[in-house]
Amino acid sequence: MNEKKRETERINRMLRLFQEIWETNSDMRFFQLMDMLQREYASKKNGYGKREGFELDSKGYKFPISFVDLFYLEDNVFEEFLQEYINEVENRK
Repeated sequence: MNEKKRETERINRMLRLFQEIWETNSDMRFFQLMDMLQREYASKKNGYGKREGFELDSKGYKFPISFVDLFYLEDNVFEEFLQEYINEVENRK
């Protein structure tokens, strides 16, 4: 069993950050926001989590795809990025 537990307060901190970002992008749907933040993270972190490949359609034709996979990214690292993102947006005002 994993003895090291993640701090539960991080959930509220991150939700507050998501809320602040979402309120400044209120026309976005939730998963549009998540996709935008993941891509922004990857672009600022040297392509971290970026995946590229091909998908086959029903006729066997290949189509290029790309997405960002942040499955292994620790919450504290993404939390720091979210705060930096907010700070950058505020500095542009």
